[in-house]
Amino acid sequence: MVTDPNEHLSASHSLATRILVAATALLALFLGLTFVALDLAFRRASEQALEDVLDSQVLGLLTAADETGDAKLELPAGLPETSFSRPGSGLYARVTTDRGESVWLSPSALGLTLPESGNLDPGRPEYRVESLADGNDLMFVDLRVEWEFENGTARDYVFTVASSMRGYHEQVARYRTRLGGWFALMTVLLAAAQLMILRYVLKPLRKAEREIGEIEDGRRERLSAGYPTELEALSRNINELIESERSRSTRYRESLDNLAHSLKTPLAVVRSQIEGSGSVEERAQIVIDQVDRMQGIVDYQLRRAAAGGGAGQASIEIAPVAEGTLSALAKVYADRRINVTSEIAAGSVFPGDRGDLAEILGNLLDNAFKWCRHRVSLGIETAAGPARELRIVVEDDGPGIDSASAALLIERGERGDEAKPGQGIGLAVVAEIVRATGGELTFGSSPLGGARVTARIPGRA
Repeated sequence: MVTDPNEHLSASHSLATRILVAATALLALFLGLTFVALDLAFRRASEQALEDVLDSQVLGLLTAADETGDAKLELPAGLPETSFSRPGSGLYARVTTDRGESVWLSPSALGLTLPESGNLDPGRPEYRVESLADGNDLMFVDLRVEWEFENGTARDYVFTVASSMRGYHEQVARYRTRLGGWFALMTVLLAAAQLMILRYVLKPLRKAEREIGEIEDGRRERLSAGYPTELEALSRNINELIESERSRSTRYRESLDNLAHSLKTPLAVVRSQIEGSGSVEERAQIVIDQVDRMQGIVDYQLRRAAAGGGAGQASIEIAPVAEGTLSALAKVYADRRINVTSEIAAGSVFPGDRGDLAEILGNLLDNAFKWCRHRVSLGIETAAGPARELRIVVEDDGPGIDSASAALLIERGERGDEAKPGQGIGLAVVAEIVRATGGELTFGSSPLGGARVTARIPGRA
């Protein structure tokens, strides 16, 4: 059987597995500490209850004790607590002098050797747990009192009461069994609830995984809407990346188609000149002109294929690119003495590729320089608000653009005036780049008297 070597690695790096293991470990630690805390609290409460019982018994002995005529202490044969009278009852008592001499021993303690008490402070009960020879544990309370007899003499006595801890141990064992059972049930229920919650929480991720698989298989074009807030930005960026790559692929395919179509005519002319007649110089010049034309076509198609920056690119500072473009155009059109004004808001950035920005500014400004009479204006600003829309406005004092011509000018090959030099592709490239960013290219009238072209490009949140 052949197994995928990445299967185990994938499982060990599963987000669901990591969360489940971490949460289960935390749950086990919490329940374990809670179990220990409750067990300690119950044991201490049980010990305190046993100590209270022993306190009441030793006080009962102290109350029942009486002195004899010869200045000695004695206890009656019948005590209110009958357990002292039954051998092996589990409740034992004795009275000794401060030197350890036995004064009285309960019938229940016959045959037992009770451990001696240590040094005691008068009037203060002392508690201890001792194990007998048979392995049974006893809890003792020792109370040292100073007894003053009627003849004026005084003597210290130690009243000791002991209780078997067998019942205490059985009670603790039963409590632990019940508590362990409840905690086991709680662990199973919490683990099941945790698994259900985890499946619910990770449902959007499984949905995204499924939809990405469908996109890879060609059964879906983009991620659907309705993702949680935490995943909304991720799904939006993935969709933008998909659209960007799809748009880039489309541009490459269209550019190759257009390139093949555009080269047909120049190639046919070159072939006809090679096979035709006429002077060598004339045919050579025609071939050179056609080669230059083909070079221009290739350069344009390559630029067009690369236009429209993809997702994940850094923002480009606009001012250096704009100043470089204005400087170059000023040299080209130096003989026309064009008055240029520019207002670029500080910190303005373009959310895309430097080449796209250069295409937008170069084509819009070149058209303005070409069509203006004497004045050209460039304005760049970023609108306030969460959208932070970038606005690039180019104006001139030329003949302007009417609304009927505006729609045609953004089509490749369309020109406003055939007498002007150019190929009619500048505004088409600009429109494609702006559309690729999700923006809009609009035309209007400028206060200068000519055209006003505005490129609105949405910024990045």
